[in-house]
Amino acid sequence: MRFERRLLALLTVVLLPGPSVVFAEQKMPAIFSDNMVMQRDKPVPIRGWADAGEEITVEFAGQKKTAKADLVAGVLSPAPGAFRPAAPNAPLLARWMVTLDPMPANCKPQVMTIASSISNQKSEIRNILVGDVWLCSGQSNMAMTVDGKTGWLYIGGVANAKEEVKNSANPLIRQFYVDWKVDTTPAGDCTGKWTVAGAETTADFTATGYFFARELQKQLKIPIAILNASFGGSAVENWISKEALTAEADPAYVAEMNATLDAYINHDQYVARYAAGLAAWQRKYGRSDPTGVPSDAPAWVGDSGDRPDGKHIQLPGSLAKVGFPHGGIIWFCKDFEVPANWGTAWRITFPACRDFFAIYFNGAKVFEVNPTSGAPRAEYRVTVPRTAIRSGKNTFAVRVHAHSGAGGIIGLPRNFVLVHFSPTLGSIPMSGEWLCKAEREFQPLPKDAEKCPMAPVRSAPHWLPAPAHFNTMLHPLIPYAIKGVAWYQGESNVGNAARYQKHLQILTRDWRRRWDSDFPFYVCQLPGFGARTNTPDDSRWAELREAQAAVRSLPGTGIANLIDTCEDGDLHPLNKQDVGYRLALVALANTYGVKDLAWSGPVYRSMRIQDGKAIIEFEHVGNGLCAKQLPATYKVNLRKPELGERPLELPSPKSEVQGFAICGADRKWVWADAKIHGSTVHVWSDKVPQPVAVRYGWADHPVCNLYNQAGLPAFPFRTDDFPGTKVDKK
Repeated sequence: MRFERRLLALLTVVLLPGPSVVFAEQKMPAIFSDNMVMQRDKPVPIRGWADAGEEITVEFAGQKKTAKADLVAGVLSPAPGAFRPAAPNAPLLARWMVTLDPMPANCKPQVMTIASSISNQKSEIRNILVGDVWLCSGQSNMAMTVDGKTGWLYIGGVANAKEEVKNSANPLIRQFYVDWKVDTTPAGDCTGKWTVAGAETTADFTATGYFFARELQKQLKIPIAILNASFGGSAVENWISKEALTAEADPAYVAEMNATLDAYINHDQYVARYAAGLAAWQRKYGRSDPTGVPSDAPAWVGDSGDRPDGKHIQLPGSLAKVGFPHGGIIWFCKDFEVPANWGTAWRITFPACRDFFAIYFNGAKVFEVNPTSGAPRAEYRVTVPRTAIRSGKNTFAVRVHAHSGAGGIIGLPRNFVLVHFSPTLGSIPMSGEWLCKAEREFQPLPKDAEKCPMAPVRSAPHWLPAPAHFNTMLHPLIPYAIKGVAWYQGESNVGNAARYQKHLQILTRDWRRRWDSDFPFYVCQLPGFGARTNTPDDSRWAELREAQAAVRSLPGTGIANLIDTCEDGDLHPLNKQDVGYRLALVALANTYGVKDLAWSGPVYRSMRIQDGKAIIEFEHVGNGLCAKQLPATYKVNLRKPELGERPLELPSPKSEVQGFAICGADRKWVWADAKIHGSTVHVWSDKVPQPVAVRYGWADHPVCNLYNQAGLPAFPFRTDDFPGTKVDKK
C-alpha cells in the first residue's frame, strides 16, 4: 500500500506538465513556531501537514527524522488526520509526525528545519530552546495577565504590575498564548503565539503562570515555558473531552450535556419547528401578524410629516399598563433631536422585550426580532446605520407584536438609551413619553388555551456545560510534550462541589491518557472571596476547596493553598506573586525532588476528643506551628485605595488561633478558642461541652491565622461530613 501511494504521487509529478504542478504549502500547528521551547528528557513529537505522499524530514540538534504525510489518521496523535486549508478549492493536506529522541535542557537558541521530498519545500523554526514546558489552564484567575488585557475580559493587572513587567526580561522564560476560541467539535489547530519574557511582552503573560515559571527558572537554571490555555468564566466540564465525560460522568450529567449540544448544534431545526408551531398557535387564538403593511405605517415610522392620532404613554411599561390588557400589534414612536455637531455614529440600547418587535429610525428598519431570531433577551444593543440618523429632528419608532398584556417594552429605563460611540459626546435617554396606537388589539385568550410555544434558546458556546474549550484550545496542543499541568479553576463550579470533585479527577485522567503520560497535575486552591462572615456556617466556596483538595487521591497531584492571598475578597486577587511562588514550591518538592524544602502548609491528619476539647493533629508542621499576627485593619478594595480600610473583626477575640469552629451533637456551630501545643491544636468552646466536630477556615472568606514556621498557611478542613444546606450533594 505504501509503495502504491508513493508510485501514485510520483506518477502525478511525471505525467503533469511542469508549470501545472501545484503543491500546497507545508503547514505546521501554531505551537511549532519561532521562540518555542521543547520538553527536555522526553520523546518530542513534531507534526504538521503536507501533500499526501510527501516525505518530510525534520532536523534538529543533530537528529534527523523522516515521516510520510498520510491521509489515514494514525494512533500517535488525537489530532485530525487531515487539515483542510481555508482557501476555496484548496487540496486536503495529509498529516505527518516524527518523534525526536529525548534531549537534555539547552539554553542556547537552535534552529529546526523541515524539508519536503517531492515539492522541495524547506522551512525553518528559529530561536528554539529545550527545557521544561508547563501547561497552565483554567478560568479567569489563570487567564489574568501580569498587566495586560485578559481576552475580552479586562480585570486589571497584578499588584506592582509595572515594576514586575519592567524587570521581567529573561530569554529563558517563554509563553505560548492560545487564543480564546470555542467550538462543539475538536479542532486540528489553534491560533496563538510564542513570546519571550521582557518589558514589551510580559504584561500579557498569565500572571499565575509567569510567577510560577519565574521561580522554577530561578531555582533550576533551565528554560521554562508555559502554554497558556485558559478562558475566563469556564467550568471544569469545558476542558474535558466529550469521550471522557460520556464514559465516566454520571448519566444525568451526560444526558444534560448531550441535550445542550443537540440544542446548540441543531438550533436552526428547532427554530423552524418552533416557528411552525407558533404560527399554528397564533392562528388558533387570533394572534397572527397580518400580511402587508398598514397604510398609515410610513407616518408612524417617520417618513411622513403627518402623525396619526394616538395616545401619550410612558415607556418602558407593559402593554397592560399602557392600555392593551390582552396584547396586540402596537406602534410606538418618539421624536428626538440630535445636535448638529454630534454626527451619526450611534447605538441603541433597547431594554427587555419578551415579544417580537421591529425598530425604525426615520423610516428605515434597523433591527427586528421575529420567530426565527431566537429567544428574547434581557437587553439588546443595536448599531444604528449612519444613514438612519441625521442632525436635527429624528423619529424613533417601534412595532411590537405581543401575545398578552404582560408583554411590551418592559425593561429598566436606564437600559433604554441612544448611545453615541464617542464617549465624550454622551447619550440621549429614550425612556419617558411616547405616542402609541394599536394596529390591532387582541381579544382575551380562552381559559383553556394551550400555552404558547417557547422559543429555543441557544447559549453562547463558551457558556455551554460541554467540552467547547477542550475542543479548540487544548485538543490542538496534544501531543506537544509537556512536563506537567498547573490548574487554577473552580469559581464557575461553586455550588456543586460533589460534581466538581468527580469531574476534576476525570479531567486529570483524561489529559494524562491523551498525552500518554502520568505528568504532575497541580491545583491552585481557591482563595477567600467576598465579605467576611460573622457566624460560622456552611460555605459553598469551602466545599469547592474541599473538592479541589480531593484530587490528591490521584498520584502525582498537589495543591497550592491560596486561602490568605485575597485581602479584599475580590474575585480576581491582585496577589498572584504568592500564587506562582507556592505553586512552584509544590513542583520543586514533588516533581524536581528538591530536598529540605518546606512546600506545604499544615494539613489536617486526625482528631480526638479529650476532656471536652478537640485535639487536632497536623502533617507538614515543619519546624512547628504558629499563629500569625493578623492586621488590625484590611483594605476594602485594593484596586480603589481611596475607599480606605476597615477594622478586621476576629471570630474569637481572646483566642491565640483564629478560624476554628466547633459543634456538638446538635450540629450548631460556634466560634471556638484554639491553642497550639507542639504539632497539635487544642480547640474548645464553653458553649460546647461535648464536641463532635471541628472546622477550620470554613467560610467563603475566612479570618484564619494558623501557619507553619515556614510561613505557609494551614489548609481549610472539616472533620464532619454533615450534608451542606446550601449545596447540591449529589
